[in-house]
Amino acid sequence: MKLPYSEAGDGSEVLLLHAGIADRRMWAEHLEPLAAAGHRVLALDLPGFGEALPGREPVAHWEDVLETMDALGVGQAALVGNSFGGAIALRVAALHPQRVSSLLLFSAPAVPEPDPSPELLAVWEAEVEALAANDIGKALEVVIDGWVRPEASTEVRERIATMQLANYERHGGEQQREQAADPLEDDPALLAAIGCPVLLAAGESDVVDFKNAVGELAAKMPGARTALIAGCGHLAPLEAPEEFRRLALENLDREPA
Repeated sequence: MKLPYSEAGDGSEVLLLHAGIADRRMWAEHLEPLAAAGHRVLALDLPGFGEALPGREPVAHWEDVLETMDALGVGQAALVGNSFGGAIALRVAALHPQRVSSLLLFSAPAVPEPDPSPELLAVWEAEVEALAANDIGKALEVVIDGWVRPEASTEVRERIATMQLANYERHGGEQQREQAADPLEDDPALLAAIGCPVLLAAGESDVVDFKNAVGELAAKMPGARTALIAGCGHLAPLEAPEEFRRLALENLDREPA
């Protein structure tokens, strides 16, 4: 498998993995600045998002990313993921630590993933209810209000709405797909094998589940650094682009312990 991608620059590779309410377009303004720092930057569409076909069953996106690295001749890369993309990046690093030079996760879920907070559960349930009623407009409203902080710009809200609408259109007629066993749910101790520089971050206005996950993941990953981003919610690359790039470049420059 080779997932669709956008690319910029030459040098050490950096893979960008998008949130579950987005696609690779969420990274558009970051490709050239990261490339200018001396990197080959690749933003992927994960299977079933953007231009990517749904792919294999059972679903194991971490293996799809690894196969894409192989197809693109990427022996080792820094992985940067937001939310769902962060969860995938974490599993690539845990299962194939020799393939990951550094790891930067924004608002990734904890391992093992705890029961959702009332706030998070309310967003999920409201979206499911709207989709069951075939009310795409209401579902989009729920997603935007639930995942994008009120202070975010109209442009950010519209970009998320555009990407999530495309996701709904792509997934609307699909049956539930079989999921592969989650290797980290089965063995959270795999996290301790990740020896590359790790930065775990969340926005100070993010849902509490993801702010808590920063500390929960750090406790299982020796040497991981953490950050809480001011003026930011769940989608740091879109809501706080300059701080996102500062943190990304800082982590890319770190030497392994």
